Amino acid sequence: MDTSSRDNAPTPPLPSSLSWDTDRLRAGRDLWCLAPGDQDSDRLWAAAGRPGDEPDPVWEALRSRVRTGLDVFGFAHVRRFFPAEPAADLVQEKEVTERAARLVRDFGAIVPQNGDGDLTQVLRRRPGDPEEIGFHCDTCDFLVLLCLRPAAEGGATRVAGAQHIHDVLAAERPDVLALLGEKWYFDRAGRAGAPLVHTPILTTAPDGPATCYYQSRTVRASAGHGGRPPLDAARVEALDVLDEVLNRPETAHPVMLASGDLLIIRNSRVMHGRSPFTDAPEPLHRRVLRLWLDEETA
Repeated sequence: MDTSSRDNAPTPPLPSSLSWDTDRLRAGRDLWCLAPGDQDSDRLWAAAGRPGDEPDPVWEALRSRVRTGLDVFGFAHVRRFFPAEPAADLVQEKEVTERAARLVRDFGAIVPQNGDGDLTQVLRRRPGDPEEIGFHCDTCDFLVLLCLRPAAEGGATRVAGAQHIHDVLAAERPDVLALLGEKWYFDRAGRAGAPLVHTPILTTAPDGPATCYYQSRTVRASAGHGGRPPLDAARVEALDVLDEVLNRPETAHPVMLASGDLLIIRNSRVMHGRSPFTDAPEPLHRRVLRLWLDEETA
C-alpha cells in the first residue's frame, strides 16, 4: 500500500502514549494518514460493491492500519478511500453511502444521528449554519466522515487530543482540570440517544488515558434550565480556559479532506471542529457524508 504522502521535515520523537500535540502528530503521520495507491483504491471501491463476499485482502490490511491510528492517536485519515470521481458525482451519493457503510461497519454498528432516526447525513451548508464549528464530541463511539466534494477553500476538520489537553491543564490550571472532571449537563432533547447527558468533560481512569465529552454551545445552553443549576463564575471560566487551550496552534491540527477521503475519529479520545470555508456555486457545494458508529451494538 502506497504511503508516499509524508512530512520529510525533522520531527520530534513519536509519543509513547495517546498524548500528542501537533508536532508529535506530524512525527507519527504514517500511523494516522494512510494513502492507498490507485489500484488499491479501485479494489476497495469494487469490494464495497459486493455485499456478502469474503473480505478483500486490501481492506483487511487497511483496516488493521486504521486500527493502529485509532489506538495511538484516536483518529485515522485515509486518502482516496474511494476513487475521487465516483465520490464527487452527486448521482452516485446513494451508492457511495451504501459502499462506505459496508466497509466501516467493521468498526461498529451504524446508529441514528438525530431524533428522526437518520442513519446517514450528507453535511452541506444550510441557511443559518455557523461559519465555524467549535470543538466538540459527537454522541457515539466513532464519527466517520467521507468527503464527497470539498469546499472551494477552507473547511478543514480540526482535531485535538484529550490526553494533551489534560496534560496542559494539569500543568497550567489544575483547578480548571478538577472542575472539568466533575459532572456537567448536556441537554440533547430532540436528538438521538439520551435526552440528557450528565458527565465529566475531561477525566481519566486509574492508569488509563484521558477521555472527553464536550459540546461547547450545548453545555452553556443547558445550564439554568429544567431545574438544573446555572453556571457559576468558576465553571464559566473553566469552559473559557478549555476553549482557549483547544484553539492553540500546538493543540488543534487541521485535516483537509479531498474528494474520496475518509476520516474516522474516536469521540472519547479526540475532540473535533470545523474551520470556516468558502463554497463554490451549486451544484459544486461542499458535501461530506457522516456516519455514527457504536462498538457495543456491533
